Amino acid sequence: MINLNNIVTFIAKNTVISRAINALLILEPLLLAFMVYAFWYPIEKRYAYLGLLIFVPVFMFLRLVSYGRLFTRFPLDVWFVAFIVLGVLNLYVSPFTWANPMSRLYMLGRPALGMALCVYFVEYVRLYRRIKGLLLATLLLGLVIGGMALLSSNWDNKGDQLAIMRDLLPRYAYFPGAEGGFNVNEIAGGLTWIVPLCAGLMFWRGKSNFDKLLRWGFIAAFIASFAALYFGQSRFAIVGVLITLVPMIYFLFARWRWRFAASVVVIFLGVLELMIVRNVFTPPGQAVLAQRDEESVSIRFDIWESALKIVEDHPFTGVGMNMFREKPVRTQYPVPAFNQPVLPHAHNEFLQIATDLGLPGFALLFTWYGVAFYGLVRTYRNGSSNLKLMAIAVAGGLLAHILFSLGDAVALWDRLAFILWWLLALASAAYWFVDNNLDRELPNQV
Repeated sequence: MINLNNIVTFIAKNTVISRAINALLILEPLLLAFMVYAFWYPIEKRYAYLGLLIFVPVFMFLRLVSYGRLFTRFPLDVWFVAFIVLGVLNLYVSPFTWANPMSRLYMLGRPALGMALCVYFVEYVRLYRRIKGLLLATLLLGLVIGGMALLSSNWDNKGDQLAIMRDLLPRYAYFPGAEGGFNVNEIAGGLTWIVPLCAGLMFWRGKSNFDKLLRWGFIAAFIASFAALYFGQSRFAIVGVLITLVPMIYFLFARWRWRFAASVVVIFLGVLELMIVRNVFTPPGQAVLAQRDEESVSIRFDIWESALKIVEDHPFTGVGMNMFREKPVRTQYPVPAFNQPVLPHAHNEFLQIATDLGLPGFALLFTWYGVAFYGLVRTYRNGSSNLKLMAIAVAGGLLAHILFSLGDAVALWDRLAFILWWLLALASAAYWFVDNNLDRELPNQV
């Protein structure tokens, strides 16, 4: 019988094999980066890359051989495992998937990638005993998402009152996986994570050139992403971000005069948004948006009623992962007032997960947020000034998106949902860094 401990011991003592394994482990972040790119595509192209997930347990095994652990434990890990187990079981018990369950196993691909990101982020801070590398990757993420949103959104008439500024922007609609541009409401859901995250991290402290790069980079990412959010005029997204920026101002600015100045800017933007909603700047003879907004709210009530009916009929299973949009579900739980070809989601993320996985999925989503915020509070209380900023930034991103998600949604199965996993990964890494006293032992290596 093969003894795994003996194999691990033998490999650990063999210098050549150990070096080879360590060299292979360097490839893990490159693989994850490529998977983030590949999984961005629709299933028609994404399906060809799903097999790359097999390398996640392979890297775990290599880590076991090299370091004696599959991965470093963090507070969210057991809840992620529970989610995967629930997702697989749901395929066999939900009323619309049980007849052919494995045909939708691919739905767990994007969540599995997100969980792998969380595992790697925590491993990174344990192995390298610093966090700046993760922030550099986060900066690139913010710049890419902000740039795509600003240059490739398909602006609709909700933002026509801002057209004089919006039309000055160049147009680039050829981003891989997003050819033709973004629906403004879709990209707005991703921006609710990005804007507060960049708002917090642009206060990063430090005198080194790298610290300055982070600071100015996040300033640029904030400007681009906030401008895209405001030009897109997704009401729930803008309200969620502006409300979140109010408490962030208190934590980010030490002096009251700067708090006051920043608050004035946020209030001004809020008043400007109210004026846009009330069509103050609408040119004469052009259709106003008040009726459209009222109809949008009314339709949402109809959508929520349909979602609640699903939860009432299938409280423990829902209708299956991402089945809310499918024709059999739409036929059985119609929303006649919604006259577009596809109703993509329940326009409320908590209702969406309940229709996907029933009340157990709803409970897991709440647990994720609860555990993440608990870790961020611990990070803020015990961390250095920069770790406090990181906790504020991540908490702001999560909170703004929660507010957005009360009236709209980025379902866990959607392409932009990886930003949620990214924030959970940052929260987990920062918590582990502080909880293991690395923040005190290595204050200059943050």
